[in-house]
Amino acid sequence: MPRTKKAAGTAVDRRNGRRTAIAAAETMKRFGLPRRDAGWLPETRKAWQAMWSDPVSSLLSPADRPIVLRWAEALDRAARAYATADADPESEGSMGQVIENPQYGVADKAIKIAQACEAQIGVGALNRARLGLTFTAGQKSMAELNELLAGDEDSDDDDDPRRG
Repeated sequence: MPRTKKAAGTAVDRRNGRRTAIAAAETMKRFGLPRRDAGWLPETRKAWQAMWSDPVSSLLSPADRPIVLRWAEALDRAARAYATADADPESEGSMGQVIENPQYGVADKAIKIAQACEAQIGVGALNRARLGLTFTAGQKSMAELNELLAGDEDSDDDDDPRRG
């Protein structure tokens, strides 16, 4: 009878701690993502530029385009709604009572959309950790560390008093 289970440690399953390895794809800039400076607030433009300077953006594919655009549009909508609401925080309700400006509700909905997009594309430390994304570019291998240590022993100008 053929074996139906994978060998131990080979299944991609969160229960065994292994994550799928993803080769770094080209950034979405090469897939026709438009430059979106026109019409956005400066705060949104800074977030957009930060997104593309982040190493996580190298893992995005053309299929992620709508999510990234939705994220940026939601950030811009939230910032505009908060600015409008903060200018006049109180409104009059249908019965003449004082209520908070309805633009706060619009902003909250936009923030929830942005947070959902961030969870999918790995924006933020916790979201990257949940997706199993780590940055390893700054780490040195043991061989590199050993070479650095071996190179220090040959130094004649070492003032270490422990050396005799």
